[in-house]
Amino acid sequence: MSEKKVPPPPVLPPSIKLTENFCLFHKGTIQGDIYICPKCKAKYCLECAKKAKLNGQLCMKCKQLIIV
Repeated sequence: MSEKKVPPPPVLPPSIKLTENFCLFHKGTIQGDIYICPKCKAKYCLECAKKAKLNGQLCMKCKQLIIV
């Protein structure tokens, strides 16, 4: 019997360590006032949360409506 060739395992992207003050909307450190999602307690920049609400975006983590 011939040996089957097994494809190499997938290469995963490097993991990003999120800090406590990381805004998922602009993908950086929270600047200025903080908005906290009432459902999952995710933190965002208040300005990013306001822009997200105007654009009809939801919480990046739990898909809750942004209430600013």
